[in-house]
Amino acid sequence: MNIAATLEAIGIGIKIISEVKSIADTVLPYLQEGMKNFAERLFELSEKYPSIKDFAQMMDKASEIMGDILFALGINSDFEHAGIVGAKASKCEKSVDDFSSVEDYFNHLKDEIKFDKDEFDALKPEEKIAHTITGLAIETGVISEKIGIEIPAEFVELISKISEIKGLIIEANKLISIINKSKDNGINNLNDIVDLVNGSGKSDRVKTGEALHKAIDEVYPNKADDIINDVIDNVRK
Repeated sequence: MNIAATLEAIGIGIKIISEVKSIADTVLPYLQEGMKNFAERLFELSEKYPSIKDFAQMMDKASEIMGDILFALGINSDFEHAGIVGAKASKCEKSVDDFSSVEDYFNHLKDEIKFDKDEFDALKPEEKIAHTITGLAIETGVISEKIGIEIPAEFVELISKISEIKGLIIEANKLISIINKSKDNGINNLNDIVDLVNGSGKSDRVKTGEALHKAIDEVYPNKADDIINDVIDNVRK
């Protein structure tokens, strides 16, 4: 399932994003504040992409990664594109607050709300994008709750870029370990890692670099320098 493939001929980025936001706004009131902020930030990030197709490609990749992480955490045994998760949320009359956890809400969408791939494929492009944004917000909310750290939209965008680096493969379970060990080493905001890789922002990049280096070294012994430098070189291109 690939939403970017449906956008080949669309050159009306501003118009379609406006329509996307209108669709997503019907679901966002049912989500928690952090999820709403995640979705709103994704809308803001879409403005820097040269085309809506490029933005959709990033979200397709993000959906794959979030699905892998959910599977590694033992949450989602049946992988669904984030767009289907978002579409199910649009059909659900319950909100996250009706459940004891975000995971319970996610499982309710997965198990009780019916919406399949064929239905998703039949949607308009703006509907697919809107549902993918809300689906990613929900999935990152589940993961954030599970591992105990907020996952900002910028970090999801970053790991989407990292996944495209040739020769660099970081499995989902290893990524989870790196995040947990980074947290143990004093990184409380994953935006700090984004700042480090991008070489900008107000966070202490020296402190973040040391903490991340230690975390990666524990997961991939003696490879931290190579991995960090490879990521920085490719992302800053």
